[in-house]
Amino acid sequence: MNTQISGAVRMASDTAQSVMVKIHLAEETITLAAANGVEIGTWPLEEVGIASKPDGFHLRIEGEEIILTTDDDARFAVALGITTPTSRLARMMAKLRDETADASVVVDLTDPAVGPVPPPEVEPLPPTRRQSRMADGLPYLGPLVIAAAVIAFLASVVAATGGSAISFAADIPAWPAMMAASLVLAAGGFTAFQDPHHGRASIGAGIAIGLIVILFTAGRLIDTGLVGEALLTFTLAVVASGVLLAVDTAGRNDL
Repeated sequence: MNTQISGAVRMASDTAQSVMVKIHLAEETITLAAANGVEIGTWPLEEVGIASKPDGFHLRIEGEEIILTTDDDARFAVALGITTPTSRLARMMAKLRDETADASVVVDLTDPAVGPVPPPEVEPLPPTRRQSRMADGLPYLGPLVIAAAVIAFLASVVAATGGSAISFAADIPAWPAMMAASLVLAAGGFTAFQDPHHGRASIGAGIAIGLIVILFTAGRLIDTGLVGEALLTFTLAVVASGVLLAVDTAGRNDL
C-alpha cells in the first residue's frame, strides 16, 4: 500500500480553520505533511484510532483527536480497509469499485471484420491493511513455533526422567516420540523463520506426531506429578503450534 492523498486537518476540540495537508499511507504508517512539504509527523497505523463520521475521519493520535477530510474519501477508506463507513462514504466506495469493474462492450458479431475483443485492463484496488500484513501468512510463524518446540522438548526431557510413566501400549516409553515431534517442529519453525514460503509441511508433520503421542498416552498416564504436568505442557505446545499453523493458512488464503 502506497497512497498519496491531499486533505485538511483540524483539532476536534476547537473550530479553528483547517490546515491543508498531504497524506501518505505506507505499508504500516500514516504521514501528514504541510502543504509546503514540511512533515508534521509519522505514526504507525496500529497506534492510530480511525473512525468514519459524517464530518470526516476522526483520528486519535497520541491521545489527541483530530478530524481529517480528504479530496478522495473513498480511496482513503479502501486503502485503510475501513469496514464501518457512513452511508455517504459507503456509496462513494461502491462507486469507486464500480468504476474499476470491467466495462461492458457491445460488439456486432455479425460483422466479419470484428474479431475477439480483449477485456479492458483494470487496475486492482489497493490491498487492505490486513491483506498486506497477511499476504505471506502469519508474520512470526517461525519464531513462535520454535518457542513452542523448545517448550515441548523440555517437557519431553521431564517425561524421559519418568521412564515409562508416559507410555504407549506394552509400556513403550513415549518420550522418544515426544522429542521427535519437538525436533520436527523446531526444524519447520527454523525453516519458516528463514523463508516464509517454506517450513509449513514440517510444522504440520511435527503437530501430527505430537497429536499421535497425546492420543495414545493420555489415558495411560500413571504419574500425576511433575511427569503428568510435562504431558500437559507438551499438549499445550502442540495445540498452540496447530493454532499458529491454522492462522497462517487462513492468512495466505485471505479467509
